[in-house]
Amino acid sequence: MRVLALDFDGVVCNSAREVFTAAVHTYGCLDPSSRVVQATLTHARPFATELDLSSAPAFTDFTQLMPLGNRAEDYGVALRAMDLGLALPDQGAYDDFYRSFDPSWLQRFHAAFYEVRDRLRADHLESWLALHAGYPPFPSFLERAAARCRLAVATARDAASLDVLLVHLGVAALIPQKSRLDKETGVHKTDHLSALAHRLGVPFDQITFVDDKVNHLERVAPLGVRPVLAGWGHNTPREHARATALGFEVAQLDALDAVLLDGV
Repeated sequence: MRVLALDFDGVVCNSAREVFTAAVHTYGCLDPSSRVVQATLTHARPFATELDLSSAPAFTDFTQLMPLGNRAEDYGVALRAMDLGLALPDQGAYDDFYRSFDPSWLQRFHAAFYEVRDRLRADHLESWLALHAGYPPFPSFLERAAARCRLAVATARDAASLDVLLVHLGVAALIPQKSRLDKETGVHKTDHLSALAHRLGVPFDQITFVDDKVNHLERVAPLGVRPVLAGWGHNTPREHARATALGFEVAQLDALDAVLLDGV
């Protein structure tokens, strides 16, 4: 039976508000004088939840940079670029800026981000959960898909929050524990898909991998998996055009079965 492997954030879950909120608090720990952090934390949010910072103007700029990153430390890179007023219009410009960082700073941000996320989840669980939303047609699609293929999640998210959120979104029963590959699996999605193929005993050409980041799809394509961009996720028309140019299919929420279950 074929495998449908899904990235989590931006595919199963719209978590942009939570990511931004946790990233701003993390960046504030490392650089309390940050212009973006100060403006975001002081921005009036009368209708937002206890934690939600996404009403701040910086949220829009942040979501434009999210698709160019890979892991938690990239959120710090994005906020630094915003602080400096840098335009990073494409993957090449972003990668050049990323390489200018001291690796130790990136490691500190990575570790601090998960500490902040854990604290927000532990101290404000209901408000934290409210920062995450599903994509309305997707849960029913997963129920149909589970009858035709094996489902898996390959994510850079930590296991604790992944498990809680799968329950929150109502899809935990569809994805077995052994098919949930979290950030401890490896740095790149090639690590996740290699581990998944080994666990389930399937060749790469029997795996369809759905991610909202083109740079992830570019990395895994040489494995022989079928890469598909989630056109509804944390990406922009810039990524849709790049995916199409690279020969990757772009799935949309109004045509999930036709693309993702093709050949299953």
